Amino acid sequence: MHFVTFGAPSFAEEGVAPPRASKRIVQMATHAPHQLKPDKRSWLKRRRHRIDENKAHAGKFEHWLKYRSWKWISIVFILYLIAGVGIGFIDAWEILVGRESAKDAPLPGVTWPLSILGWLLVPAFIGGVAGYIVTSQIESRRVRPMKVLLEDLAERAEEANKPGGPT
Repeated sequence: MHFVTFGAPSFAEEGVAPPRASKRIVQMATHAPHQLKPDKRSWLKRRRHRIDENKAHAGKFEHWLKYRSWKWISIVFILYLIAGVGIGFIDAWEILVGRESAKDAPLPGVTWPLSILGWLLVPAFIGGVAGYIVTSQIESRRVRPMKVLLEDLAERAEEANKPGGPT
């Protein structure tokens, strides 16, 4: 074992034996905690546990994006890929965003659902993203909790309704 010293004499020069690590330190360095107690749950239960932990720590937008909207995004993406392979990706995009009609496309069985999803889901997705972003910005700037704010408004309303008026 070689020790690097900066300006101080080495242990060999002083004739002193280097310090020895305790058994516990050696054991901690050579054994990882997961090796001491193997996880006996199935891989599916471990995966489910990790997903639940991630859900608990996700913010509202992240939770919505990861656990709610991925199904619809994947449906639109798969339908776009199928239409893109069939009629071309540029034409499929034009149908998805509504610039071209699905009526004139060569594969109406694929382009009509793509057009309908473009009219319904894409604006809903964009509105959902915008809604979550605006909500999170408003909540981050709120100084007082809503309950306290409503109590203050109720007190002011009671003062305004008194015979002498507000003070």
